[in-house]
Amino acid sequence: MKKLLVVLVLSLVLLFNVASVMAADQVVMKLGYAETADPYGHPTSAALNVFKSYVENITSGQLKVELYPAGQLGDANSMLEQVKRGVIQSCASIPSGMIAGKYYNNFNIFDIPYLFPNNVVAWNVLNTRTDFFKDISEDMASKTGIRPLGFFIEGQRHFTNSVREIRSPEDLKGLKIRTMEVPAHMEMVKAMGASPTPVSWLELYSALQTGVVDGQENPIGNILYLKGYEVQKYLTLDGHVTLLNTWVINEKWFAKQSPQIQAAILEAAQIATLTNRGMAELNDTVGLSELKAKGMQVYSPTPEELNQFQKVTQEAVIPYIKENVDDASLIDRIQEEVNKAVEELK
Repeated sequence: MKKLLVVLVLSLVLLFNVASVMAADQVVMKLGYAETADPYGHPTSAALNVFKSYVENITSGQLKVELYPAGQLGDANSMLEQVKRGVIQSCASIPSGMIAGKYYNNFNIFDIPYLFPNNVVAWNVLNTRTDFFKDISEDMASKTGIRPLGFFIEGQRHFTNSVREIRSPEDLKGLKIRTMEVPAHMEMVKAMGASPTPVSWLELYSALQTGVVDGQENPIGNILYLKGYEVQKYLTLDGHVTLLNTWVINEKWFAKQSPQIQAAILEAAQIATLTNRGMAELNDTVGLSELKAKGMQVYSPTPEELNQFQKVTQEAVIPYIKENVDDASLIDRIQEEVNKAVEELK
């Protein structure tokens, strides 16, 4: 009996020690984002829930991902700074233009107005498998300590407002338009005679409701998610900029992980961006019908009208971008990548 008790005690001690070693070896990745915790509620939420499940499974639990949705860790600026300082390991919901304005100005190239004619072209240029994405990811990681894991391509951005229908750049004159804290976006809005007014995503609905701003610009899915139809009457499908929400990771933390963990993160990131891409397209498809059903007046500009928007905005924004990137050759390169992707679709 005593021998049996000894064996049991030794077994429990051994199990405890094994569990302790496993717990000590487990890597924790804290990941913050602005959108809902509900994976069905937003493409970013869907993508990051898939990432967590996928990467934990393929690492057999060696990597544990802790998700912090709904702005629990602060707004985009705050989360990005926390990743930069290593307080948290990763965050999403970061507009590419925000990174351009504060950390890596080469990202300004993504805010050339009307750069991508549609979401398919944007995906073919910027998904994680392309040489273009890999090159710019490595460059940003080496220069800033922040590595992009992928872009969440959540649709083309369109103007909404509560004052009048927008058919030409002149129709925007005098309006207060909410923008993100993205200098190139603000330059674009100013070029059309409107007043750009930065407002955080978490405060946007209130700003529209109280008249702090007359309008805003976002993809269809985000307009629906925001319940913009409650505080905005007019929607113009001009697609001036493609929304690229950047998902980033602290480079120092990433670099010290084992090759197996690094590979697992990159593999899971590919799956996550695919998830986001599919759900964003679905949201665009069904969302427009819902916005119309809820009373928004939707206008699709003619090719001639779109040319007016493009001419006015590019004349103002491209010179700004050339002066605010470290590598101006990237402007030509991304335009070449876009042209190549367009040709491949023909």
